[in-house]
Amino acid sequence: MSKLLSAVMLFLMSSPLFAAAREMEAEIPPSETVGLVWVVVFGVIFVGMIVAFFVYLWHTEKHRKPE
Repeated sequence: MSKLLSAVMLFLMSSPLFAAAREMEAEIPPSETVGLVWVVVFGVIFVGMIVAFFVYLWHTEKHRKPE
């Protein structure tokens, strides 16, 4: 059983190396970039949703009725 597990682990560890080597050989065009404005918009929305979640938690905890 341990031989099988070690063989599977070796295979799983070597698979990303084969994929990286194949990708280096292929001529893949560079990926398209996105404007800085959209990165900032994403950041503001992401941080805003996190802050809104904690404000919601604080608000519900503040108005919780004691049992």
